[in-house]
Amino acid sequence: MLSIKNIIYTVLSLGIGIFLVWLILTVTPVRVEQIFDKLQHLNFIFAACVLLSTFIHLWLSAYKWRLITEKLTKNNDRSPNFYLSYMILANLVIQFLPQHIGMTFVQSLAVKLHKIGSLSKGVFSVVYDQFLNILIPIILLPSSVLFILGKISLSLAIFLYLGILLLAHYVITQWHKPIIIFIVNKYWQLTRLFSKDRSSLPVENKIEDIPILSTRFTVRLFWLSVLRHANWTLRSFFVVLAGNFAIKFWSILFTINIVQSAMLVSITPANLGFMEWSWIGSLGLLGVPAVETGNFAILQRIITLSSIVLIALIFWAFTIFNNFSRVKTKFDGSKN
Repeated sequence: MLSIKNIIYTVLSLGIGIFLVWLILTVTPVRVEQIFDKLQHLNFIFAACVLLSTFIHLWLSAYKWRLITEKLTKNNDRSPNFYLSYMILANLVIQFLPQHIGMTFVQSLAVKLHKIGSLSKGVFSVVYDQFLNILIPIILLPSSVLFILGKISLSLAIFLYLGILLLAHYVITQWHKPIIIFIVNKYWQLTRLFSKDRSSLPVENKIEDIPILSTRFTVRLFWLSVLRHANWTLRSFFVVLAGNFAIKFWSILFTINIVQSAMLVSITPANLGFMEWSWIGSLGLLGVPAVETGNFAILQRIITLSSIVLIALIFWAFTIFNNFSRVKTKFDGSKN
């Protein structure tokens, strides 16, 4: 619901983000002229790779959300394009709202408005999806921090990186259900506390029957989240190649976990400012000059946002054309 309080919060969070970006242009060697020069001399092949990887990111996010929603609601009559369209919309909305608010608002409202499920199930599907997304960089954080601080070698860091993922897979197959049951119990207790229609909410003794607690399903979601994380890493490195920055792939691979973990404390739209400073600080510890990291961080923001807008325009134009063609075909058929 749009209220004065929400408007003030949105304006303040956007203001903080803009202020943090302004600080980059003030206290670092980064200048606006340098950013424009990088944009003018982009490698368009790798810029196209950024566009493609952004679409893959949106598609994977929509696919995961659809799997969770269909498991929770048993509603399978919505096409994949339905979830993709709302995922694109959500990623546009979070350019003006803090990410956790924007994503939850758009996705849960879509579930409610299109009668796929209740608002509470819509919110839960988003929260569960976001939990899996943020879980990957958090569990990989120790290997990243140790490598960035120079405590372990690159080969050992990669070994830990892969080992942590395999260990997480094992933990999920053995103990994920008690952990998730505890989380779900607390969620439904809070929902029941604030809900007027308490009879519609599930009781605790049925939590074990929730389909998302299936071991096979959880493992599938986990590796989809890993794939999404890997694609995000590649997208960042494509920005490096598109802007011809002197940043190595391994630097991106390990610093991105710190950047994504910073999302937990970010209060700005699309992590504006927080993400840029996370890149500058993390890459700086690896010896990358501030002028490189600052230009890279801001250029990534510009290219990623442009990619999302372009994908949205193409997707929605295709959807409108497709719907028009379907109506025209139906009209011509009835006319004959």
